[in-house]
Amino acid sequence: MERTEAPFFGRDWIDVHSITKSELEYILELSSRMKSAIKCKRVSEYKLAKDMDLIAALLFYEPSTRTRTSFEIAAKRLGMETTGFAGTEATSVKKGESLTDTVDMYDAYDVDAIIMRHPLDGAAKAVTDHLSKEMDRVLPCFNGGDGKNEHPTQAILDAFTINECCGRLHDLDIGIAVDAKYGRTTHSLPVILSNFPNNRFHIFTHELLRMPKSVLKFLDSKGIEYREYYEHGDQLKEMLPILDFLYMTRLQKERFYDEAEYYKARDMFLFTLAMMDLTKKNFGIGHPLPENKENPSIHPLVNRHPKYWPKKQAGNGVPTRFVELALSLGLAGSDFNGALFKPSDISDKFYNEREPDARKEDQGHVQIRPIENGTVIDHIEMNPYAVNRIAELLHLEKNGNVYRLGVVESIKRPGNKKGVLMIKDRYLTNDEVKLVATLAPGSTVNTIQSNRVTRKRDLYLPEVIDALPDMKCTNCGCITRLEHHEHVAPKAVRVGDEKTNLVKCYYCNNMMESHNLF
Repeated sequence: MERTEAPFFGRDWIDVHSITKSELEYILELSSRMKSAIKCKRVSEYKLAKDMDLIAALLFYEPSTRTRTSFEIAAKRLGMETTGFAGTEATSVKKGESLTDTVDMYDAYDVDAIIMRHPLDGAAKAVTDHLSKEMDRVLPCFNGGDGKNEHPTQAILDAFTINECCGRLHDLDIGIAVDAKYGRTTHSLPVILSNFPNNRFHIFTHELLRMPKSVLKFLDSKGIEYREYYEHGDQLKEMLPILDFLYMTRLQKERFYDEAEYYKARDMFLFTLAMMDLTKKNFGIGHPLPENKENPSIHPLVNRHPKYWPKKQAGNGVPTRFVELALSLGLAGSDFNGALFKPSDISDKFYNEREPDARKEDQGHVQIRPIENGTVIDHIEMNPYAVNRIAELLHLEKNGNVYRLGVVESIKRPGNKKGVLMIKDRYLTNDEVKLVATLAPGSTVNTIQSNRVTRKRDLYLPEVIDALPDMKCTNCGCITRLEHHEHVAPKAVRVGDEKTNLVKCYYCNNMMESHNLF
């Protein structure tokens, strides 16, 4: 068989947001065919890379059994060879080698696919961005889990499993239980199932393990119904009769500072054999595994029940990851005719130009001497931190600029106060105006020449925020954080329309207010 530049050729599998409904339906249908062919040993149907000298590099910085092994078996079923490492003890990572340097070495060795797991959130996206800038050839990357962020290939096999169990991927009541905060599989599952109509999510967690805001914000944006239950464990029992599928996860003791809270959470969410009697006929319980044998979330007596799906769920990792590899390597997918994912167009605009009034505007009570030439930033929301932080990040004192901070109170709206910053004899660069827009969306930058306003720019939050000094993601586990020494520059994207002040990290999806970037 020859490789072709089919629709999926060179595709990275990094996050679930970049998988369309058409793509997922195609992947699941092809995975079903491949699962049957592999089970019945119809070798000619699945040995698609026979005699093609293709090599997959499995770079697993963290322990993994199911993800790494299923990818390895999928690659070998396809006809590929594998290389790489499982754990970093015997690698140059122990000598301080960065992630991108390690990936560059495997690129230099001409491997054909990178499959990776890494402890830092956003690691997979950092690798794909690096490869797209550095390479002159196609090297697809597969995210086998990055920190607590995402696990897209797990989400695909989970969707495949739910479809097998329930016979559909729409009009479902899906339960997600135990760890919704740190379990990366629980972040990806609701997103991928949002492609299908009328699904409802019921999230059962301890209060300290609630679903990240970024996932809930996404579901809100799609109008998808969800409810969180974290008061007591009986809520799971009460809702079991309506659930079509329950997705359990492992409770991670290391996430708790208070041991008493850990034991409280453990006792809230043990699924027992007696609870199975409360479920629907076609109900299924899943788990991404591994379980903790000392404190499992599903009682071992449930393991032989016909509604217990984790073993079949793990097995589905082989055909689904087989298909993902085949598609990205151009060995399958030529018959796909659905909608491919296309990134949204990003605007670099972050202000509206406004004609200055010819007459002098009544600004209310201003307890500041005006300037003849320079910049006035006004209409800053009354957040003293923002005003002072702008002055600090523009290095006004360091540069010896003459500047004044103050407050404007409107005559027409008494009590409505806005901050103002006046900078004498200095005009801001475009990047500096972008910095102000990020810290204080809704403010106005005025250019003053000979006591007149010659230019007005009404600012709003940029769609993409990067290349600004002193930026940082507030997630300590993000790959962009300086303490991790991975040399990935921080980058954020706006969440919602231009009136919002919410952003999320481009790499790790951490949600924050824009002024917290600095």
